[in-house]
Amino acid sequence: MPYDFDIDFVVTWVNGRDPAWIQEFNKYAPNTEQLDMDTAEIRYRDYGLLRYWFRGVEQFAPWVRKIHFVTCGQKPDWLDDATPKLHLVSHKDYISSQYLPLFSSNSIEVPMCRIPGLSEHFVYFNDDFFLTATSPRSVFFDANGLPKDFAVQNIISCDGASTMLAAVANNLHLLNVNFNKHAVIKKNPWKWFHPSYGAKNIVKNIILGKWDKFVGFSNPHSAQPYLKSCMEDCWSHCEDKFLETMGHRFRSMNDVSSWIFRYWHLCQGKFSPCNPYKYQHYYELGVNSTQTICSSIESQHFKSICINDGQDEHFEQSKTMLEKSFKKILPEKSTFEK
Repeated sequence: MPYDFDIDFVVTWVNGRDPAWIQEFNKYAPNTEQLDMDTAEIRYRDYGLLRYWFRGVEQFAPWVRKIHFVTCGQKPDWLDDATPKLHLVSHKDYISSQYLPLFSSNSIEVPMCRIPGLSEHFVYFNDDFFLTATSPRSVFFDANGLPKDFAVQNIISCDGASTMLAAVANNLHLLNVNFNKHAVIKKNPWKWFHPSYGAKNIVKNIILGKWDKFVGFSNPHSAQPYLKSCMEDCWSHCEDKFLETMGHRFRSMNDVSSWIFRYWHLCQGKFSPCNPYKYQHYYELGVNSTQTICSSIESQHFKSICINDGQDEHFEQSKTMLEKSFKKILPEKSTFEK
């Protein structure tokens, strides 16, 4: 069946070296040290690989209708804002001025369904998710327009004082308030016990399926397909909590995260089962060797990879190595570059 619907990409980015941004950041940054490094430089430093994100999209997903490039109003010097497929989106374009400026990804992502001109079907990228091989529409949506996803339960520990884990716990609370877990699984059993998940994950769903509440999900750290209408439905049920999250300039223990939207369409049954781990992979600089990541880029074994910035003590060296590998598979400028 033909894919007769538009698909947009949304990507968020910040230039953490911009003097004006640094001044604004320091003006609002809490005086106390934030747990999980919320105000640390590592969260905002840039490996200079954004141009390869755009090159990857143009080379490996030329079918995309529009790219919504979301920033606080910044733009790389090399980016051509006259490119027809590019939509520059400032936070002020979809977030009320009473909440701005924001430095928390939770607060920035929660209202993204309000981006002007966003299509019903879209894929959300962090700027460290890269396409590295041909990625047809079927990677993200089935022919009927349902997001491809992985309905596998997992036990998520929410102990400790991490704002990231707190957001997971808050997401799960909202989910369990709004859905009956047993009814959700009973309505679409084949989507929760799909062969593509593999025997181990099916057994996990069987065991955790006996519990009355959702206690967590396996969360592929990769580009995530969404339905805007599903997000809007979630907003209609959870608006107070979302507005509370938007009221936090930096991450808070009371936040929810954009993962709630993924959990929402899983519980609604508005997804098509797949196993994303077969074509996507997560790497963390400082944990995985830079050479391993470079080899993955050059081999193009995966359709997409995440290169998360961990405790990499060799920032400049890693930056040079990664750029060299991306140049090998994406040597030509994209139409998004001047």
